[in-house]
Parts: sequence; C-alpha cells; structure tokens
Amino acid sequence: MSAHGGNIYDFAAPDEIVDFSSNINPYGPPACGMDAAKAALGLISRYTDAGQTAIKNVFSNWLEVDPDRFVFGNGASELISAVIAALRPSRLVTVAPTFADYAKSARRLDVPVAEIGTHAVDGFAFPLSEIEETLSGGDLFIACQPNNPTGRAWTEGELRALSAVCASRGGWLMVDECFMNLTHPRAFSCLSLTDERALVLRAITKEFSAPGLRVGFVISEPGTALQIRDAIQSWPLNCVGEAFAIACASNPEPFLSDSAKKISVERARLTKGLKILGYRPYPAAANFILAQSAKRPASLLYERLHGKKILIRRCANFSGLDDWHFRIAVHDTADNDAFLCALASIMD
Repeated sequence: MSAHGGNIYDFAAPDEIVDFSSNINPYGPPACGMDAAKAALGLISRYTDAGQTAIKNVFSNWLEVDPDRFVFGNGASELISAVIAALRPSRLVTVAPTFADYAKSARRLDVPVAEIGTHAVDGFAFPLSEIEETLSGGDLFIACQPNNPTGRAWTEGELRALSAVCASRGGWLMVDECFMNLTHPRAFSCLSLTDERALVLRAITKEFSAPGLRVGFVISEPGTALQIRDAIQSWPLNCVGEAFAIACASNPEPFLSDSAKKISVERARLTKGLKILGYRPYPAAANFILAQSAKRPASLLYERLHGKKILIRRCANFSGLDDWHFRIAVHDTADNDAFLCALASIMD
C-alpha cells in the first residue's frame, strides 16, 4: 500500500482517475497563479534567488509576519526533515493517527519517536493531559491542524497549552497548518502565538491546488529560521513554483475564502451521504473526511471503486487505524455526487 494518497500512476490510465485520495482544493488552481507560472518558463535559464527575498516579502505582506522568519523549501515534506535536522530534538512526539511523514522523517535522522494514541470511541479527541505528561526536555511536538487523517481540529486552548508546556521544558511545538485556509469555520492558527519555540508549517499544495510545484514554508523566530535554512539545499525552489506562489500570495482573496465556504457545504453533503449509505464519517474541519465501514473492508471498497475510476485513501497504514477505515477528499458537487452514486452501486 502507498504511504500517501494521490497514487494515480499505479493505474493504466491515470488521467481518467477521479482522485479522492489526495486532499487538494477542488476549486483551483487560481488563474493568477497559472498565468504567473506560464510566464516564469522564460526564466528557466537562471538560478532562483537563494536568499528568497521576493517570495519572503510577498508572504510577509500577506500573513503579517516579518520576512526574516520565513524559510521556503521544496514542499512541506522537505521542511519537516529540515526542522528536525536543525533542532535535533531529544524525541519527536505526535498523536496517532496523524501524517506519517513526521515519524518517518525523524526515524530517518535517528531521532526517537513517541506516539500518543487517539481513539475513534471519543472522536479522536486529543488527550492533552497525557501529552503534557509525556513531553520532556528537548522534545519536538508536531500537531497537524486540522489533524490528518481524522479531520479533528485542535482548539486554541489546546495549542496554547501545548506551546507553553513545550517552551517550559526546553522543547518545541511545530504546527502543520497546510489545511488551515480550507477550514470553515476557520480553525485556530498558531501564527498568533508569540512563543519563540513555536513554529508553523504551511504549503501551497493543498490550498492553491498545486502539489506538482512543491512549495512550502516554515515560520519561526529568525535564529531558528537560519538553522532550518542551513539544513536544506541551496536552491530549494524552482522558478515556476516560486512565481506561482508569489502570484497566489499577492491575490489570495476571495479565492481562499470562497473555496473554504464551498468545501464546507460539500463536506456536509458528503457526510450526510455517507451516513445514509451506512458508513460512519467522523466530524471534519477541513477538505477531507475519515470514515469507517461496517460491512466491507476499505481494501475491497478500493478495488471496487477503482473499477469505476475512483481512487480513495485506504488507512490501514496509519498508526491506530485499520482496513475498515478510509479517507476521502471533498471535491466539487459533480464529483461528490458521482462518488456517492458509485459507492451506492457497490453495496451488494
């Protein structure tokens, strides 16, 4: 089984697959980004700016964060490894289930991993007391906001408490906010935290529908940002991805707000449809839904839906989940209706 969604290339005709396995904004990419990306093809004979001056300034204006706190990399995945390599924490601590690349990156760098389980019976609630008891000096806690694959969002109180505990014990908190701009109502963002040992990870992948361009960024205090920058390659961005990201960050609205509102409506429709068909969808805050099947394993659903050119995310390789769980992205109305019809047709 693939460790991630989006594995359309395993199939004979990938362009014909409707991919519900990868959590991408269904309403993009925005035209401004596409126009900028096409224009940037004329720059491929040059190196990009290793100092990342232009993209830092644009994102600084958008997010109201000082430019010297940004580090841009080749997608969020590269930056996860860079943060761990730069900080060299005593341990990586996460909840489970969550995005697998946190633990994978830590183990690749010989950093021990501690996972704290969340459970379906209580809606995958975050066991804050157990997390606080587990954290010790030098630990890095990574929280996904909202959590992937469960869809549950951390509250402001939970994240502020975690930040304070990490700082008091000489550790760090990094919050992965790659889905933040696709939440509606909006989840709490740690950009408002003032703690110097708190970091925020984001990417253009999900919100601007551009996983193929690989542009992500970390926001930290300036000294930590320099350490992270030293942990990645000299030219982590390509000119096309950089131009696309600059254009999108220069004109993020109303594209992002409109997308989040439409996703919220479609998420509710999908959730209702899944319940009608006998599945158990868990409450979700972003553009994906985790569901549990009672009658047939997700591996069987996967095979039957593949026959209808639909790809879902099996979840048996998430720590704490099994082959009775699957995750689907929220698409537009037509795709969502087609998915529910396909799911209904394989009930026998």
